[in-house]
Amino acid sequence: MSIEEIKYNFFLNFFKKKKKFLWTLTNNLLSNSISTPTISVLTLNEDTSLGKKDEKIFVTNDSYQTWYIMNDKNFNQKLVDKVLDLTKPHFQYNLIDIGANTGLLARSLLNKLKNIQNTFLIEPDKENLFCIRNNLKNFRNINVSDFALDVTDGDKKLFIDKNNKGNLSFNYEMMTLKQDKLNFMNSKDNYEIVRTKSISDYFNEIKNDCRNIIKIDVQGYDEVIFQEIPDEILNKTDVLIIEITPLKSKIFDKQKFNSKLKCFKKYSNFNGDQLNIDEINKMTEMKSGKSFDLIFLN
Repeated sequence: MSIEEIKYNFFLNFFKKKKKFLWTLTNNLLSNSISTPTISVLTLNEDTSLGKKDEKIFVTNDSYQTWYIMNDKNFNQKLVDKVLDLTKPHFQYNLIDIGANTGLLARSLLNKLKNIQNTFLIEPDKENLFCIRNNLKNFRNINVSDFALDVTDGDKKLFIDKNNKGNLSFNYEMMTLKQDKLNFMNSKDNYEIVRTKSISDYFNEIKNDCRNIIKIDVQGYDEVIFQEIPDEILNKTDVLIIEITPLKSKIFDKQKFNSKLKCFKKYSNFNGDQLNIDEINKMTEMKSGKSFDLIFLN
């Protein structure tokens, strides 16, 4: 065996149990290359909620979400099963995905729910948008918007987590959370200016007779999105899944948020434990801890 083979096998065995570290290290070592690898095309080796064996999916080269996509065959499965359980097979639905990332959640839901008639995805990041368009190109009635939603139209700083392209936020505190061991790599200089569209205007343009499935996951800005959605949209929404992130710097209109909650009949956490409006309001006031999903139902 040559010295080169010995060295290769040594490093192969060394990193065999440190694959995530190697993936993170590789992404960051290559970040300043003349041609930076920012998007990967993955081939599914078995059937999953993302697709069938040998189908290809597009992901951004980050050290967090993409790692789980590559290594967890049940990626998105719990959420897909939850939506299947909470929707009615004889209804026709719009799927509205706010903070769509690479479109893989929408892809998983479209693979399982045949009664989704129209899919609306909102995602401002260019690399994520490239992935969305490729991941969903074989599905019908896909509507992709290349802006962020906000209270008003305009332009705004969107902070970017260098290790997690799923963590894009208007709130810089999202880049500094303690649970992210690589947060020391983030800075206030790492952002892009994105176009924003009024939340109420956007939803007023969605006009058809379907019920709605809405997912809101916008990294600490979720309550603001929710508080601005028109009542007539929420009243026609069977399932709304919203991520709540405890933050010290979070600002939203609590009165508006509370009034929108009244558009729904039931509230629960992801485990199915029933909640009331007072409990939800207390959850949105939390200042620290991990993010969690809440489900609102009609």
